[in-house]
Order: sequence, then C-alpha cells, then structure tokens
Amino acid sequence: MRYTRHMKAWRKALQLCCGAALLLPLQACTTTPPLQTEEQPPLMAGEARFVPLSTAERRELQQALAPFLSVATVELWYSANKGKDTGTFEWCISPAESEAEWVCLGTMPRAELKKLADETTASDHGDTLDYWMRFELRSGDNRLSLSICPAEEFGVALGNCTASIHSRSFHKAVWTLLDKKFQVQKRFDKTVEE
Repeated sequence: MRYTRHMKAWRKALQLCCGAALLLPLQACTTTPPLQTEEQPPLMAGEARFVPLSTAERRELQQALAPFLSVATVELWYSANKGKDTGTFEWCISPAESEAEWVCLGTMPRAELKKLADETTASDHGDTLDYWMRFELRSGDNRLSLSICPAEEFGVALGNCTASIHSRSFHKAVWTLLDKKFQVQKRFDKTVEE
C-alpha cells in the first residue's frame, strides 16, 4: 500500500516534469522577440514623414497653447511684406524681419486651437526648397510664434515646441485667413497659368 502511494506520487511528478520539459522548447519558439526599431533612411529635400508625438512633445504643445484656450478672442497676425503690394504671389511670402510688418488677419476659432492642442502626430521633414510663412497668435499679453509652409505635410511649427505638428485642419484655418486678406490662392493660380 505504501509502495503504491509512493509510485503514484512518483508517476505524477514524472508526468509533470516531462510535460514541463516538452513545453519549454514550445514556449521558446512561441515567444515574440523584442521589437527592434528599424533605422529610417534620411529624408530627402521636400519629403515628409509622420511620427507619433512623444508624451513630452504633447505636453509641450498643450502648454504652449494653454494661454489661448481659456480666452474669448485669439488673433492671428502675419509677418507681411511692408513694401507696396505688387500683386505677385511672391509678395505674400514672409520677408526678412527688417522688411516685414505685422498685419492682423482676423480671429482664430477656438475650436481650431483646441484641435491643434489635441493633435498626436508630428511631421518630420527634410530640407525644404519651399518657404515658411511667419505668424503670431495674440491674446492680451500672450504671444505665440508659429510658422507654416504651403505644403501641409510639413506641419505647423509652434514657438519653442520640439516637433512640427501635423494638423491639416489648423493649416487650412491659417490659410483661409491669409487668403481672405491677400487672395493668395488667386495669385498662386495666376502664377501657375503663366
């Protein structure tokens, strides 16, 4: 009787050990290897790549926009050419600071600022042969510089934020106010036709 109990216990232990021994190789084959980050090729001029904003970059973006989300009116100002408007598309490009003056384009809708603060994607871009247009958000004593390129893919550069924010909606809102003041699209169409 005693022998039988010991034998049963040994058999059970042997079964467990053998089962575990059989599962170990199977487990080794089914574990997923740690993810390796693939090195991305360098970006060519005019090329853009979209990447998620890190937690720190999102915090930076929200802190930069915070003073503008709690006020009733936020104006968008543009660094425009202070020379005579020649009617050309090039005249709309933000010139060197010594040749520029700040022009109020209108009020930026709060909904657009909120959408921008909630963005989660950055736009990484190579050297651009295009130009950047300089703007400022203003409300009371608060100022925030921003710049955009006509190419939406290059994003919106905000103040001291590390990443350029990919936001088609905000880009379009800025472009709408700019176009209303300077008829930029009409000028651009004329340049393309010529």
